[in-house]
Amino acid sequence: MKKNKLKFGVALIMASSMVLSACGSNSNNGGATQSPESSEPAGQTEEQKEVELKIISFRVEDKAYFDELNKAFEDAYPYITVKYDAVPTADYPQLRTARMTTGDVDLIASATEAEIVAEDTRETLADLTGAEFLNNFMPDALKAGQYEGKQYFVPISTVSMVTFYNKQIFADNGLSVPTTWDELIAVSEALAAKGISPIMFGGKDQWPINMIIAQLEQSIIRPAGANSDYYSKMRTEEKKFTDAEWLEVFTKLQTLSKYFQKNYAGLDYGQAPALFAQGKAAMMIDGSWSLAQIEDANPSFETGAFLLPGSNDPVANQVASTKFGFGWMVNKDSKNKDAAIKYLEFMTSKENYQKYNDLVRMLPTIEGVTSSSTIIQEVTPTLTNQMPIWESLQTPGGVYNYAQYATQMILGDITPQDIVEKMQKDYIDSKPEWK
Repeated sequence: MKKNKLKFGVALIMASSMVLSACGSNSNNGGATQSPESSEPAGQTEEQKEVELKIISFRVEDKAYFDELNKAFEDAYPYITVKYDAVPTADYPQLRTARMTTGDVDLIASATEAEIVAEDTRETLADLTGAEFLNNFMPDALKAGQYEGKQYFVPISTVSMVTFYNKQIFADNGLSVPTTWDELIAVSEALAAKGISPIMFGGKDQWPINMIIAQLEQSIIRPAGANSDYYSKMRTEEKKFTDAEWLEVFTKLQTLSKYFQKNYAGLDYGQAPALFAQGKAAMMIDGSWSLAQIEDANPSFETGAFLLPGSNDPVANQVASTKFGFGWMVNKDSKNKDAAIKYLEFMTSKENYQKYNDLVRMLPTIEGVTSSSTIIQEVTPTLTNQMPIWESLQTPGGVYNYAQYATQMILGDITPQDIVEKMQKDYIDSKPEWK
């Protein structure tokens, strides 16, 4: 198992390039509710021993909520002490690798269900199949956390790639929501001609470019959900990054970059939602997780949402690219599995989960949980048709440097053709590491 744990660390480092749905930063405050009446009563029996439940997470923005939840959980289960460590997303892979290697963790936060595809990762995780609390979840959400029928990942929130737009700016300038690529460019040109920044983009942290790539991919590579086997065919080189479709993705990304606000390269991603809410740009291509920051920055701000149209075929643009942006996994070697499952049951009770969802304002995964967020109500109609974000279909162990290359391209250092050639070479050269 030690060997597997070391491999797990390597897999995590490879996985860290993925768009993290839940990479978004939400402004949260408030606390958790007490355990529902159906929860196991508090108190310690003679058979119960003192337990220190060790939990690690990358969602530092949720710390206030989890501080309250952990206290409520400890009150309900006095024999369990929670040791909860949260670090920023950029530091999380290193922390997680170290803690898994030494076995010093019980419950592990994850930013994507795609991790369980890799065998080396699955071998380190407990199978949670049959846990009673899972009955509260939406069936489709649970399936995303399963591999060959076994439950390794517990999805806490759904996120989608979406384009937010300023309703007031669009109305004042007589603009309609674009449904095709040509309409999108026409809208951007009209805005630029009036001195209005068309697109807000925080380019200082390279990874946010992934969200634009993901939205272009959904209508160019897999239009209307077609070509579902595209990425499996890459393993045999039936499909390649040098194909015309991927060249189109990066060529259109280069075109869109001309409409970013001034000085985008120096703007932190975390600052972009608030600036967008202040009317500094007409659109923002992002993940749905940023809706909380937009609402917090300007509660009266009227925001709409649409799917970025990468194609001139409106039908091709009508499928949303989604993923589960935050979830939990249990260390297979944990000596405290029962306590970890109790914690998950407590956290995902309808009462506690409703409070969490009210704070983070993401799309829920548990039945009967609703949202009063006006922006979520704008995003929801875009999710009629969904498909997995392309990053969840990547080959485990494969090398994908698209964020780095795309950043170089929009800065003028390389061309779209250079990108697709580099990406194909990186991918094929990494074949010995494929899982």
